[in-house]
Amino acid sequence: MKSQRKNSIQISKQSLGTLELIKNKMFSEFNALMDEKQINEVIKKGTINGEALPYAFVFAPPSIQEFDLKKGDILELYFENEKVGEIKISSVFEMKKEYSKINIFVKSEVSQVCCGKVAISGEFELYLDNVSKVKAELELIKKEQNVKKITALMLTADPFNRAHERIVRMTIDKADLVVIFLLQSYEDNHLNFDLRRELIEHFIQTYLPPKKVLVMPFKNTNLFSSHQNPKLECIAAHRLGVTKLVVGQNHGSMGVFYDQNQIHTVLDEHAKSLNMETIVLPELVYCNQCKTLVSTKNCPHGAHHHIRYLSRTIKELLFKGIMPPAILMRPELSAFILSKLHPNRFEDIQQLCDDLFANSGLLEPRTDIDFYYELMKLYQTSSMR
Repeated sequence: MKSQRKNSIQISKQSLGTLELIKNKMFSEFNALMDEKQINEVIKKGTINGEALPYAFVFAPPSIQEFDLKKGDILELYFENEKVGEIKISSVFEMKKEYSKINIFVKSEVSQVCCGKVAISGEFELYLDNVSKVKAELELIKKEQNVKKITALMLTADPFNRAHERIVRMTIDKADLVVIFLLQSYEDNHLNFDLRRELIEHFIQTYLPPKKVLVMPFKNTNLFSSHQNPKLECIAAHRLGVTKLVVGQNHGSMGVFYDQNQIHTVLDEHAKSLNMETIVLPELVYCNQCKTLVSTKNCPHGAHHHIRYLSRTIKELLFKGIMPPAILMRPELSAFILSKLHPNRFEDIQQLCDDLFANSGLLEPRTDIDFYYELMKLYQTSSMR
């Protein structure tokens, strides 16, 4: 039996994330790297095998031109020096200039890097299971609960605050199942993706009905960041069986506009073609007159009475080691974030907690999380105001 030649390359985080989405059929039933015929179909028709697709899957990293690749070769994929998958090459061809304009791998890169001179097509395997695991869980819930209405939310949740909580609860009320697409954040100051996912999962498990909300982690791709690819958002949601897509009107890149007193976004046209409904939620704020969280649409008081849920402001407090007010973030979530951002901040956390907080009279081991959480309770004590 003829042995297969093996070569290996390092790929970027964005390329890895895009490959994961392609492999899990988040854009179409087609889940391989395209050859010239398939690429040309996407260019000319905007489809692949009859399915609408705005971008072609053209894999042409500059490093592969170092090898004399041929049909049948195996190209091993490495990320941060760990093997994450491999491609079985079915064709090798010239990377034409016009391919770059519709190449999903170019769109996924933060720096919009150039491609190499050579491209390859073929089926591939990945060893990641972030997306596939959630898809399997989603299908199981759909069968068990006979789910008909699925609503999707696109969130960076950087960080997950009280406004996000309210949006999720509002969405659950009118859906059998809610899927939160957790997006990567590429701001200079952002919370770690795994930390943000852990916070949302904690909220779901602690404060929401079971099997009503699932988190779809888009960890290694920025394709959906800042709503820069609205058509892909709609296609990805549609591929999961989503019937309604919920977005916020205060998102800076949504392109919100009004027509005949009705609010619209750039998502509308794409969602309509896929038979999906889009809902645009008004901005949520805390009103110091209403003394609660309200929307700018139903609050009669002016903007000068409103405290906005600005991610940059909340993160500024957290990065400086200050606990955000409870009206902005749930205290236990703030405590968890601070314990991760500022580990080993205090020399003797046990002694500090024993000095500050009441206890049951028994020795109670304390952590940084306990400290921040109990401290917030003291801040909220009202009798001494």
